[in-house]
Amino acid sequence: MKKSLIKKILENAKIMLDIDAQEKFQIINELVQSLKISKDNEEMLINAVIQREKIGSTGIGNGIAIPHTRSMVVKELMVAIGRPVKPIDFGAQDKKPVRLVFLLVAPPYASKREYLILLGKIAETFNEISADEKLFSIDKEEDFKAELNKLFGV
Repeated sequence: MKKSLIKKILENAKIMLDIDAQEKFQIINELVQSLKISKDNEEMLINAVIQREKIGSTGIGNGIAIPHTRSMVVKELMVAIGRPVKPIDFGAQDKKPVRLVFLLVAPPYASKREYLILLGKIAETFNEISADEKLFSIDKEEDFKAELNKLFGV
């Protein structure tokens, strides 16, 4: 069940390859905008993600960041994955700049654990993700998703 859930989440994820962002709040802004929600909700969501980021960096190491929040402005888990053109300083503990950003947004009272399952799966495989150079050279969204599916074992 977990594998099919991850596959479904990745199929619905918004993918942005080669984002020309210079810093973490800029890439967060672009990823939230890719979710295609109303402007008012977009602003609230950006603020929620930024507030979460100010509590502590979501740069988990090895060039991966997972900014995330729960918010009333979404009805289901929404995921946007961004790959900046140049690595971005996210203030990660290992001091390495981020090459791949997974934005996760979930409603506050979701009965499904999709949010936690995906967060855990990314954290569990972040070494493999960061070591997969193919992931950083792919230029088509469908190929990128296929490579992620392979890394996640789905």
